[in-house]
Amino acid sequence: MTAAPLNAGASALLVELKMADRIIGAMLNAMTMQQKAKVHEQLDRAGVSGEGMTRANERLAVIEAAEGGAAAHTSASSEGQSQQLLDIEARAVDILLETERAEVLLQAVFDQLDRIDDTAPGAAAINCFATCTARAVALMHEAADNIVALVAEGGAA
Repeated sequence: MTAAPLNAGASALLVELKMADRIIGAMLNAMTMQQKAKVHEQLDRAGVSGEGMTRANERLAVIEAAEGGAAAHTSASSEGQSQQLLDIEARAVDILLETERAEVLLQAVFDQLDRIDDTAPGAAAINCFATCTARAVALMHEAADNIVALVAEGGAA
């Protein structure tokens, strides 16, 4: 087998992995907290969860490793830009991890709210605040996903 078909195959796999990453992000953004919690439980039971339910860190590590192999052929000037893009991507991944943690905590709040009487003092306000916070977290998650996608395309500059 020659090097060109191998590189083409690896390139196709990397593109497919990046597309899967975007699909997962879009699905997470469209899901409710309850849906995410249910999927998380199912993935946990199946033993496929990593540090987060979507294996975002593991997927990113594979993408970075694959891109790192391709980046070895770039010039020294583009290496500085590549490192800057990787730093931006790393911060976006940190945001994604924090949003996943916040989503878990918010789910716990919603679970507790489901157990109390809707007429309890402050219940409506807590529900409103938690819902607004959940939306803000979803928007942060979406923004971080977009940053990661832009970096993957080399468009963040």
